[in-house]
Amino acid sequence: MKSLNYIRWICTEFFFTVSIFSAVLFGAYAAQIQNINHLDTTQLTILSGTFFAVFAFSQLISGFLINKFSTKILLGGSALLAGAGALLFSHTDSFLLLIIARVILGLGLGCTFVGVLYIVQSGFPEEKFAFFSSLSQSIANIAAGSMTLFGSKLLSQFAYSLVFTVLGGLLTISSLLLIIVLPGKPKLDHNQVQETSFITNIKSILSKKGFWLATVYFSGIFGTILTFADLFDVKYQVAAFDMPQYKAITLSGMIPLGLAIGGVTAGFISSKFKTNKLTAIVFSFITLANMLVLLYVKFPANANYGFNDALIFHVLFGVGCGGAMLAFQELQMTFSDASIRPLANSMVLTIAYLFSGMFLQPLVGKLVGNNAVVPHNVYSVISGSRNGWINNGVVANVWHDYAHGLSVLTAILCLSFIASLFFTAQKKTNNS
Repeated sequence: MKSLNYIRWICTEFFFTVSIFSAVLFGAYAAQIQNINHLDTTQLTILSGTFFAVFAFSQLISGFLINKFSTKILLGGSALLAGAGALLFSHTDSFLLLIIARVILGLGLGCTFVGVLYIVQSGFPEEKFAFFSSLSQSIANIAAGSMTLFGSKLLSQFAYSLVFTVLGGLLTISSLLLIIVLPGKPKLDHNQVQETSFITNIKSILSKKGFWLATVYFSGIFGTILTFADLFDVKYQVAAFDMPQYKAITLSGMIPLGLAIGGVTAGFISSKFKTNKLTAIVFSFITLANMLVLLYVKFPANANYGFNDALIFHVLFGVGCGGAMLAFQELQMTFSDASIRPLANSMVLTIAYLFSGMFLQPLVGKLVGNNAVVPHNVYSVISGSRNGWINNGVVANVWHDYAHGLSVLTAILCLSFIASLFFTAQKKTNNS
């Protein structure tokens, strides 16, 4: 039985990893997708936004349904649905059908991480949850990062239609594996789950302090990763600190490496020593401290030691962000009723995605853009103390443009750190 649990986890992890590939591939082929299908920028944005909106909604519903239906049918069927969406996306040039394909992909992939957490929760001892959930995230990050780092040149030689066809095939294979190995019925008490409605469960979850702490903790770190690492890091290093672009790309690529290291390390420490609260505090502090360094300290771009120092701090920033997964261990300890945990997990994930995509990223982008018209003398006190770090007035102005908007991330990470201070100190034994 123990071996079967590992096999189930591996198959579900494969599904989750392929889903990460889907997001990475869309970004990698965005320009080609736009050109071949004659889309304008607005239409391309709609394709991207549609997926994430449906994906967020699908995550929430999956967290509730995973206890209601056969795990085999839910995850296996979702993988098959996602595979159909990928194949449709690769074989149409109709904008309407492209949107439909993205909707289908979003619906099919929404249960991936919720599914991994559920398999870990139901298939392994409770004290191993933090480690295996963090390991699951780290494996997916390493796979996606490796594909981007080592396979980008190879991928550029193929049309997006071929690559998404292969993606559809991988999702179909994943579906077959899940249907074969996953249990036909939920392991949790089905009768108990049937007694409570979706709304009742949500009310119960929202009433728990631990849920809100986990949400603030995870959303802050997760939103910072998506906003800084995915959108602004490379541009910020190039424009504000005069870093050569190839070096800036290398620096940004160190964050996923740090995420993988930090995720496994944080999960192992939390599981081994049962110190989820202290571990979360330490890792959130590492994230905050290195965010401050990355934003406000200039490393000489033309000196090897400057680049090496910046590289170390990028890795450390990723290591700290790897502790975000400890939010789900907090949920494990907050809810003694195992049947409600998948919905709580999915609610945290949904809120984090919506917070990042609909609030944090647009806000930072607007602040960075609007700040360009602010007179330089407004920042004379700040810039005066950093004359040794900023090369010249032009670079100083650009640094202020970015630092003003990206400082929002510092405030968000402060909230995550504060939330970790109130995490559960030890596992509860009373019913929640």
